[in-house]
Amino acid sequence: MKSNTEILNEFGRLAIQDCFDPCMGNMDSLRKRSDPPEIFKDYVRLFQSISDEDYQILRRYLKENLRSLMFNFLRIFEEHQEFKIVYTHGEKEINLLDTSEMLKAEPIIENGWINKFSKQINNKE
Repeated sequence: MKSNTEILNEFGRLAIQDCFDPCMGNMDSLRKRSDPPEIFKDYVRLFQSISDEDYQILRRYLKENLRSLMFNFLRIFEEHQEFKIVYTHGEKEINLLDTSEMLKAEPIIENGWINKFSKQINNKE
């Protein structure tokens, strides 16, 4: 059986790898597109028209919004006990709230999930 830290890190890695990083990377991909689908044309036009400095400001804004989203989403599980995030191994179930002192802060603390696991942030900032 995995330790609480291993379970928490596995969940955090997946949250960053499968949620946070694709959102950050999508913005960078759109800026480089030459023939985007119609639904993305306004974004591509905007991202390509602004300076690199302004683009980095916009990118930091997206990062802060994603951090806030993750914090507030996980806060739901801390403040509403009827909702649970459970790790299951065989018959054993572990509530992720029991693996962390403050689950909602895990993505954003100094050595949290974003800093540990993000390929988008660590490669760009």
